[in-house]
Amino acid sequence: MAFAVVVIALAALIAFRVATRAPAIPLGETAIADLQPGSCVAEDRLDLATYTVVACSAPHPQQVFASADLELDESVYAQTGGALDAFGDAVCDRYLEYRLFLDQEIERTDYTARAIGLPTPDEYAAGDTDALCVIARGDGDDLTDDLYRPMP
Repeated sequence: MAFAVVVIALAALIAFRVATRAPAIPLGETAIADLQPGSCVAEDRLDLATYTVVACSAPHPQQVFASADLELDESVYAQTGGALDAFGDAVCDRYLEYRLFLDQEIERTDYTARAIGLPTPDEYAAGDTDALCVIARGDGDDLTDDLYRPMP
């Protein structure tokens, strides 16, 4: 009996910690710098400065699911942002491949992952090496649920 009480108390504590670690994501227009993993966005473009965050239960073309640190030798990106874009997309695709920060039940082949909010080469050289990863359906259809799963 005591063991069951301890197990139930431990499960309740874990559930409480998970619930309080994931703050509610504000809806509405949001600067790209303020987007959070879990944000479902109404726009399908990758190059906007502001996105409209919507409820994940509403149809939406993409969802932010991770923040990615793209830090490498800055000379790799000194001449062009194209290399940084490609590397960001590759990092986000690996997150999708291993289903990091994502629902484990999704089929990788049904989705695509891309990087948004990439720093310019000058921003990168100044130390800004972070980007965001978004997931979208590979067939272009809207998402209708929340695919984001925070890491424990």
